[in-house]
Amino acid sequence: MFIIPKIYQMKMDLETAEHILGGASGIASTMENVKEKWELHCSGHHFFEDDDEFFEVWQDEVNAFNVMYKAMKPLFATV
Repeated sequence: MFIIPKIYQMKMDLETAEHILGGASGIASTMENVKEKWELHCSGHHFFEDDDEFFEVWQDEVNAFNVMYKAMKPLFATV
């Protein structure tokens, strides 16, 4: 999950998150793509000047990522 600065947090339902992430067939690949972009940013690749710029560009996707992650997390929980 992303720790999203309050200014970039959005209320979003599961249906909207699914739509933003590309529908049922594209959710996993889009989530992975957003995660990879963040990891590249954090590893020193200067695509974005700072975290704020990253979140300005990827605001919808990171919020959708968190909504989808929360929804799917119980599916992978171990007993």
